[in-house]
Amino acid sequence: MRDIVKLEIIGVFPTFYTICKGGQLAIPACGLSLINEIFKEYPDELKETYKEICALAFNLNNDFGSSIEIKAIDPSTPQGIWKSLKYGVKQYPTFIINGKRKIAGIPSYEEIKSLILDELKATKT
Repeated sequence: MRDIVKLEIIGVFPTFYTICKGGQLAIPACGLSLINEIFKEYPDELKETYKEICALAFNLNNDFGSSIEIKAIDPSTPQGIWKSLKYGVKQYPTFIINGKRKIAGIPSYEEIKSLILDELKATKT
């Protein structure tokens, strides 16, 4: 069995995030600019936060591949409310690693990479 680190990111995400991955890929291919239209309605601070989270997730996915499972959770959903209460989240975004480690705010890539490597090592012992 392969060891997998589960990373949950609890934060406010643009509405289009809920479109399935296949749909996200198909929309630009069809020449639709739905995502850009929705995205421009959000405040600049939220856009920047979202871009930082996406870059972090993209880099983690590149480095860890199938050894990491990344899940974005909006705090306004029932699951997001539950996770926020369960982990005592007071700031968004918050990163939860394997249900044990909590990072409020956006960590540096090196910080989160180190924690994920620690979790992978811990699961092998």
